[in-house]
Amino acid sequence: MTTLNIYAAGSLRIAFPALAELFKQSFSTEIHIKFGPAGLLCEKLLQKTPDDNIHLFASANTLHPKTLIDHRKAISDYVFAHNRLCVTVRNESKWTSSDIIKLLLNPETRIGMSTPQKDPSGDYTFQLFDNIGTSYAGMGEQLKHRAKQLVGGSLESHIPKAMHPAEFFLLNNTVDAYIGYANYAQTILQNPKLTIINLPAKFNPAIDYSIALLKPAHKMAKLFIGFLLSEKGQNCLMANGFSKITNIKTN
Repeated sequence: MTTLNIYAAGSLRIAFPALAELFKQSFSTEIHIKFGPAGLLCEKLLQKTPDDNIHLFASANTLHPKTLIDHRKAISDYVFAHNRLCVTVRNESKWTSSDIIKLLLNPETRIGMSTPQKDPSGDYTFQLFDNIGTSYAGMGEQLKHRAKQLVGGSLESHIPKAMHPAEFFLLNNTVDAYIGYANYAQTILQNPKLTIINLPAKFNPAIDYSIALLKPAHKMAKLFIGFLLSEKGQNCLMANGFSKITNIKTN
C-alpha cells in the first residue's frame, strides 16, 4: 500500500483528517499528516536537505506554495479553500456589548494573536490592523505593538491538545480578545464561557488556502488534490468551517 505524506497548516487540524478518511474510502493508501505553522513548515521544505518524503504542502496562504515553486521545491499549487478572521472573547457583557473595533482600539484590551512570518494567521492579523489603520489614523501600528504574539512561533506547542489557543488564553486571563481563524468557531462555541464576534468585512483580509504539489510522480498526491477540489472534498471543508472556492486554478 502506498503512503501519502502531507505537511499542513495547523488550522487544517480538524478538516484534513476528515478529508483523509473520505479519500481512503475511494483510494487504497495510508495518509500521514504533520500539522504546524505554515511558515515554519515552508522553511523546513526550503532547507538544503529537506524531507524528501513529503508529497504535498497545504498552506493557509498562497505565498508559501509559490515560494516553493520559485525555489523549485514544488511544481504547481492550487487554491482549495477560503477562510476569514474573527475575534473570540469571554461571553460576558463587558466584552460582547461593545463594538468590536472600539474594543480592539481600547488600549486596555489585551489582544492575543499568532506570530507573523512564521504563521499566516499572524500575517493576516497584521493586515487586519493595517486595514483598521486606514480608517483610524495611526492605530494600525499601535495595534501591532500592543497585540501579544502567543502562538505560531514554534513547531512545538505548550497548549493542551484538546484546547484551542483562544480558549486557553482567554480562560487563563492572559488576553481579553483573541484574533484567529473563523473555521474554529464551531469548536470554540462549544464552550459557553466564550463567544465569537465577527469583524467588519471592509477590514477583514481575504484568506486563501493553497496546496503545493511537491512530488508530481506520486499518483496519490495528484488524486488527493483532485479530491480536495471535488464537490465531496469542498463539502467536507465547508462542514469544517471553511468557505468553498469559486474558481479552480489549474496548472
